[in-house]
Amino acid sequence: MSVEALHAYLARPLQDAPPELLAQIDRGPIDPRDALALGDLDRLLDPTPLGRETGWCTLPDGVGYVAVRTAMPRVTGAMVDWWFDWHPRDSLRYRAWHPYAHLANSIEPPRTPREKAHWGAVHHPVEDVGFGVVHARIEFCAPTELGFMGDALDDPRVAAIACGYAGDDRLRMRHTAMVHVWLRDGEGTVLRSRFWLGAALRPYGPLGAFGERALNRPAVRRRAIPSRAPTALARHCAEEYANLGAVLPELYGRFGTNTA
Repeated sequence: MSVEALHAYLARPLQDAPPELLAQIDRGPIDPRDALALGDLDRLLDPTPLGRETGWCTLPDGVGYVAVRTAMPRVTGAMVDWWFDWHPRDSLRYRAWHPYAHLANSIEPPRTPREKAHWGAVHHPVEDVGFGVVHARIEFCAPTELGFMGDALDDPRVAAIACGYAGDDRLRMRHTAMVHVWLRDGEGTVLRSRFWLGAALRPYGPLGAFGERALNRPAVRRRAIPSRAPTALARHCAEEYANLGAVLPELYGRFGTNTA
């Protein structure tokens, strides 16, 4: 890996997210009835537009909901699969994704090899998504483990999926279900991102199952999830994936043959 080459990406201006996308986020909360239910993940596999492809709100059960649609016309599924295994192995790679907000990352590789290299991996990103620096923990899993009904990657419309559960390393708490679905679109892809903040509250460690039963209540979610979190996360998601769409084809072309 060329450290100098990666530093060059850190010096580049961030690729702006489309103004119309940011305008949708800044418009205020969407109607919760237009939010996709966590139990309806398979609807993300159908390219037919959903009620609101971009927006955020707080659901009646206290869950913070975020949806962002990002066009990535030069990005393929192979690039995505490579990226989610390659970038957490060095903090410079992660910082190239969003030089202003991404600070560091590390990875716990899967205990056993699986169909996709990132399935079963745990990432430890340090980042600022708009309300202070967080030491996150992201456990990636196969789509069926998150709730897709079948092998979503068998669908010819689907190029890649990255999904799992996010939490806080410092607080030792899992809290959010997240999914990113790349649908084939011409020679590239379009990305559908969804987050359900507070939908998966569970302490890490031996008391996790008991804590999950005790914590997953609307009153707890409303206290645990900052009110500004959904809108901040929506804007951060729009920014980081707009920039990734610009730099990933170059990074893949330059480093894609090196899997270390």
